[in-house]
This record gives sequence, structure tokens and C-alpha cells, in this order.
Amino acid sequence: MAAAVVMSAPGAMGGTAPTGTENVAAADAVRALVDDSPDATSLIPRDFGFKFGYDPAELDGLLVNPNGGCSSPVTLPAEFESACKAHDLGYDVLRYAERIDEPLGGWARRSVDAALNRRIHAACQLRDDEFSRARCGVMADIAFTAVDVNSRRQEYGAPVVENVFAQTDPADRPNLWPLARTVLGLFAVTAASAVIIDALRKFRRRFA
Repeated sequence: MAAAVVMSAPGAMGGTAPTGTENVAAADAVRALVDDSPDATSLIPRDFGFKFGYDPAELDGLLVNPNGGCSSPVTLPAEFESACKAHDLGYDVLRYAERIDEPLGGWARRSVDAALNRRIHAACQLRDDEFSRARCGVMADIAFTAVDVNSRRQEYGAPVVENVFAQTDPADRPNLWPLARTVLGLFAVTAASAVIIDALRKFRRRFA
């Protein structure tokens, strides 16, 4: 889930917007991945492993990038790990289509992101304690917000990961406004989350 933590270069867009036919194999694979289909393994393009250096593996009932994970400046719940790895695989399938000049439309990245959101929130609901579930849900909101902001900035094209301080000309100053907006958005979510957690804690003490 690299998009949650490694911001793209300021002003960077996603991969090339689709102008022709989408790659059918990649499109079928994405649909199977986000629907948790048992056919997902067989629908991964045959040359995917050669192009990306790994073969997808199963984890907790999901097909995932075994080398992926929840990269984040804050510690995310361990329950998110399989969802993050599945999200990483989904992004690599989008990159696969981009590499062979048959990129998928914005629906694909939206679907992969939505699956991540659904899975991490579902993972939180498996916790026994109400307060723990609420705290986990807040972390899920923060994680998904970071992913969603980055996808919107890249206009739902193929994911691009670049240095946020990258410059095309040494004389140019890096444009930090996109990063600033992202940070402000995450700060707002974090602040709201802190208020919610504090309210839940007070409620719990009151009725304990």
C-alpha cells in the first residue's frame, strides 16, 4: 500500500489515460481481485511474474503481493496486512496494463482502492472490544484517506511513485502545495479521529 505513504511528485499524474482498448486480461484480473473471486489466480496475466519479479500468493483468502505490506509513517493495525498486500497486487496489475500500452480506465484504480477500504474496515470489526474496534476504524479511515487523496491527485491512472521533492530543473523550486494539501487533509482526519476516540473513552468511563 505504498500510495499511503510515498507521495508522488508534485503535480504528478498517474499513468497515461486510456485512449484505446483496455487490456482484457488485466481488467478481468482486477475484477476478480476486488470481488475476492476464487478464479483470481488463474486470471492473472501469464507474463505478470516475469515483468514484476514475483508470483502472487494467497494470504487470508486473498491473492496478494507477498512482498507488499502496509507502509505508513504511523503504525497501522496488524489486521490490515493482508488487505495492504492485496492492494499492492491490484496496483501492480494496473501498472502491468500501463506497461504494455493498454492502460485500464479510472474504474480499475477506484475498485482496487474501494476493496482496500472495505477489507480494512471489515478487519476492525473482528475485534472483540468496542473501543478497540472504534480505534481500529479510525486508523482505517486515516489509511484510506491517504490512499484516496493520492489516487485523486493522479486522476485514477496507473499508480506512479516518485520523490515529492523531485525537480526537472535544478533551478526550479519544488512545488510543495500538493503535498501541503495532502498533509492538511490527513491532519484534519487525524484531529477528528482524536476527538472521536476521546469521546468514546469518556463514554466508556461514564458507563463502566
